[in-house]
Amino acid sequence: MQKSILYIASTLDEVYECAYSILKYLEVYNLKPPASHSLVVYTKYPELLETYGSFFNQFQLRTLPENADKQSILEQFKKEAGEDVFYFDSNTYPVKQIDDEKSIQSYKGLKEFKVLLKDFFGRYQEESVPNQVKLIHNVDAKEIEIQKKKFENLPITSKWLRKLMGRGWSIYNYQVKI
Repeated sequence: MQKSILYIASTLDEVYECAYSILKYLEVYNLKPPASHSLVVYTKYPELLETYGSFFNQFQLRTLPENADKQSILEQFKKEAGEDVFYFDSNTYPVKQIDDEKSIQSYKGLKEFKVLLKDFFGRYQEESVPNQVKLIHNVDAKEIEIQKKKFENLPITSKWLRKLMGRGWSIYNYQVKI
């Protein structure tokens, strides 16, 4: 059965999030997505995503329609592609083979992740896609979000003490891992 995966990336930050999600998708499928999956990306920056197309049997980069919001693009796409459409918001990524909503995770509470992605793609945009998959393998946005929430839930004195000792939470602590 044909599955269509849709991304809508209108800003540069969303393109980086989309690229992260595609890399995680390729990691889940060991760089060999099923032939029954088609990937469609609406974006203003197709040149930043075209390198991923060679890994998919069906890959399309479409220009964002003028004055159209994400919901109208999604509805129009569902009319074209049928009902088996998985829409990945810019801050979602697959964690296992795509069967249902449990196959994906979201990091909505981690706006700082954009800093990591900008740094990663700034450094590694010219790397091959398999190397990018290897480099991003240990970067799990949901796990970083969980660690951030744990730190934020500490009593204020514990947070201050950790910050003074250099053990406070910061998104920059994860740049070393990349």
